[in-house]
Amino acid sequence: MQFLDAKTRRQIGFDEVWSRISPVSSLGRAQKRKATVFLAEQRADLQKELDILEQLSASLKTDPRIADNLNHLLSTIRDIGASINRSVHGISLDDLELYEIKKLLLSVGKIQAELASLQWTFVLNPSLEACEECLDALSLGQGTRDGFYIADAYAEKLAEIRLARSRLEILLNRPRVLVDDKILPLVGRILSMDGEITLSTSAREQISRLSGISELIKVKETPDVVTFQLVEDESLKGIRRDLAQLREDEEICKEQVRVHLTKVVNRHSQALLVILEQLGYVDLLLAKAKFCATFDGVKPDLWSERGIRIQEGRHLLVEDDVRQGGHDYTPLCFELLSGVTIITGPNMGGKTASLKTIGLLTAMAQYGLLVPAVAMKLAPRRFIRTHLVGTESKGLSAFAEEIVFLRDAVANSNRAGLILVDEIAHGTNPVEGAAVAQAVIENLNQKSSITVITTHYPSLACLVGICLLRVKGLNREQIAKRESFQDSMDYRIEVASPTAGLSSDAAIVAEAMGLDNEIIARAKELQRRDG
Repeated sequence: MQFLDAKTRRQIGFDEVWSRISPVSSLGRAQKRKATVFLAEQRADLQKELDILEQLSASLKTDPRIADNLNHLLSTIRDIGASINRSVHGISLDDLELYEIKKLLLSVGKIQAELASLQWTFVLNPSLEACEECLDALSLGQGTRDGFYIADAYAEKLAEIRLARSRLEILLNRPRVLVDDKILPLVGRILSMDGEITLSTSAREQISRLSGISELIKVKETPDVVTFQLVEDESLKGIRRDLAQLREDEEICKEQVRVHLTKVVNRHSQALLVILEQLGYVDLLLAKAKFCATFDGVKPDLWSERGIRIQEGRHLLVEDDVRQGGHDYTPLCFELLSGVTIITGPNMGGKTASLKTIGLLTAMAQYGLLVPAVAMKLAPRRFIRTHLVGTESKGLSAFAEEIVFLRDAVANSNRAGLILVDEIAHGTNPVEGAAVAQAVIENLNQKSSITVITTHYPSLACLVGICLLRVKGLNREQIAKRESFQDSMDYRIEVASPTAGLSSDAAIVAEAMGLDNEIIARAKELQRRDG
């Protein structure tokens, strides 16, 4: 069973929160795409990641620009895994690919030095192989500057060929230089790379002058242009043939060097792929830390056996919406153990937001993120599943879809998951719905999963052996003063007594929302009579 399915990721807001993490390299983005959750058996790995993240985030909160240089270095790293794999298959690498591998190894050294200056060496595996043999091979005759070419030092024959080629190029160029000296004063230009010069037919005087130069021959004439070309005697033609052969020999020799360097890369291919993986991890880790620093995240503590405890937890997306609306946001506190916890309270009292907060913070913690809270403790969950009101898909009735959800949740409830159900069995006849809800709760209350359920059914609050919480609810004095509905609601969660009964403040909410006064008066009368 997946830790998070697509529906749960969307409902608790995890996808949107995860999208706020922004690695600067393609390697980091790839690491982010394939990131997996830490389950109970990866507790040690999760603890290590959280410890590192806490240190990085603390540094970034103190100085948000402390990692600018490191970010720049990481942003220049390209994913050259394809080139490395080509070497494994014996496919000769070209000069650009060899350059990129050299650049990667030089960048590793720079990144390690930058991490050392930041005192962050703990983020890289200390046993990371530097591939010095590979770097030396790619630096022969050119040092460790940021560039690569096949230098003479790679092969004695290559150096000999290039020397001979250079001499022939000088001989071949000498007649051209002499002609250039003649034509430059006449037409203000020299011969092209092909040994040609083209003039407009209207430049009759210039054409006449060039026609008098014995080293030039007219090779093209149209109504618009006349082209002259440098005359080559048999000696020059022989030099050109010899030069072409030397250039061919040079390319053969250079390809032999590329084949040799490809074999060197192949010998270090696994280490090079590990380097790419590690640099991607560092990039993602730094992106996580930068994100966590923006909301003053804290490191969750990992419990061995107990459930989930959240002290003043904040749902980042809900908090943004509330603050943008000009209101104060209320952090929430929970202590959740295996079995069932029921949350009751008034409509619009934040019960759904409570479920989202529990789900989001648990998911963030198990994906190796700090959490928006004063403190959090949790025993890692095997899965999280949510069913929230108003998010039903098309095709099934709301109640039918909820039953499908509950069926699957019950089937997996002994796997230490986190099950979050909003307004259980609300989409059917209240009497029958309450009966189904009670039967489901009695079953889930015996299982290892933590189940949190919101409800307005009074009978569910009286069930034996469950934990009952409630939203504190409306401040009647503030509502009477016509203060805003949101500012009059106390969203804090408190432990409730099953004997206290349930109050949804329905009439007060309706009155605050402007329902007709006569209807409100009648509703209150009926409420007093039935109470």
